[in-house]
Amino acid sequence: MRARKRFVVAAMALPLLTGLAACGQVQEVQQGLRNADEQIQQAQQNLDSISACAQAINVASFMPNFANPQQAKADAEAKAEELRKLADQTADQTLRQNLLEVEQSVQRVASGEITLESSAEWTTAQLERYQQVTTTCSQIGN
Repeated sequence: MRARKRFVVAAMALPLLTGLAACGQVQEVQQGLRNADEQIQQAQQNLDSISACAQAINVASFMPNFANPQQAKADAEAKAEELRKLADQTADQTLRQNLLEVEQSVQRVASGEITLESSAEWTTAQLERYQQVTTTCSQIGN
């Protein structure tokens, strides 16, 4: 009779033990899904940063045609607006600051402050700002 009780107790405990093991497996699967979701989000952020960098490098490379002052001003105004919008959308704070510096510099052309006569110094400084953008972008995602 004792053997039978032990068998019944063991038989009744088996589903409970199996359920506990399954619960542990479910928790492991849930943790694995959370980890995968975090990795996907990180990958998406990296893609967003890479996309922002591609746009930033393109926009920051702006060099107006100072021989045509009216066109230089109009082009600079459009480029400054584009830089402002891109800076507002950029999550990376260093890249955002780089873009705002380029935008401020381009705004000087749009306002007419930079002319053909003063363009050499401006161009040198602008190339340095462009280099800052490319350096920041090369560090993003690493």
